[in-house]
Amino acid sequence: MLLKKRILAAGLALGVIAACNTPSVPLPPPDLPALSFQPPTVPTPGFVVLDGKPSQRHIDARFSVLNRSNGEGVIVTAGHDGAFTTAPFAGVDGDTIQMYYDTFEGEHSTELCVELRTGVMLISTSCP
Repeated sequence: MLLKKRILAAGLALGVIAACNTPSVPLPPPDLPALSFQPPTVPTPGFVVLDGKPSQRHIDARFSVLNRSNGEGVIVTAGHDGAFTTAPFAGVDGDTIQMYYDTFEGEHSTELCVELRTGVMLISTSCP
């Protein structure tokens, strides 16, 4: 009888440990319809900014944007409405841009890649 109680207690302890270590589900990827690449305010050849319109998904999120074609990138924090504009970074039409966002609580979105095209709707591609 005592052995059964110990086995049951050990099983319950393992169950509690496993429940505490359940992997988290990533946040959805960036909201592509809210994002576009634009020339910087002061036009500089070979540089762009990522412009984020207000989006519920991006509220107070920290965006990481990496140009996989040249290794340049920026990090920016969206506002309370989800809007943001990155600092200018090196990039030209056709470059592959990887992006994701995370929260200050440590949750990360699914990453995605897009082809850099200024002034048009972004379309997700696979990250190389």
